Amino acid sequence: MRTLRRQRSPRRDRQPKRHSPLKALLLSAGMGFVLVAGIGVIGDRISRAHNAVRASTPAPSATTLTGPAGVPSPTGPLTVPSPGRRETRALLAALREIDPALDRRRSIGRALNSCRDLMSGMDRARVTARVRLRFDDTAPIGARQADRILTAIEDTFCSS
Repeated sequence: MRTLRRQRSPRRDRQPKRHSPLKALLLSAGMGFVLVAGIGVIGDRISRAHNAVRASTPAPSATTLTGPAGVPSPTGPLTVPSPGRRETRALLAALREIDPALDRRRSIGRALNSCRDLMSGMDRARVTARVRLRFDDTAPIGARQADRILTAIEDTFCSS
């Protein structure tokens, strides 16, 4: 019996092509340059878009305040109080007398917001209710305590 022998392909016996290390280095450097250039172009476009948005958006004014509900007050913009260390210590001492749990740095921002409400011409009863809501998570605040807190805020932060 005769066996059939398969012929081998000439490519099968050939060794794979090897690239020189210089070619690999140049290829890697080229790909790296293309990648960095692409990132630079994308970053530049993002930066230009960001600058365009910033230029078209009006800057918020930290020194003025409008009336209730964003309506400009008839007397013009209000100045936001900027308490110093003395006023801050006086407020924290007054809050500590009302309830020791209120003696926190977080109370300063809440007091400033309450002062802004007062300066905007908001009704005192409404401001007192808002003070109660603002300070209630720190300590349980009643209506009487909220009124005392508002008086302390008026005496320290809103005195000018």
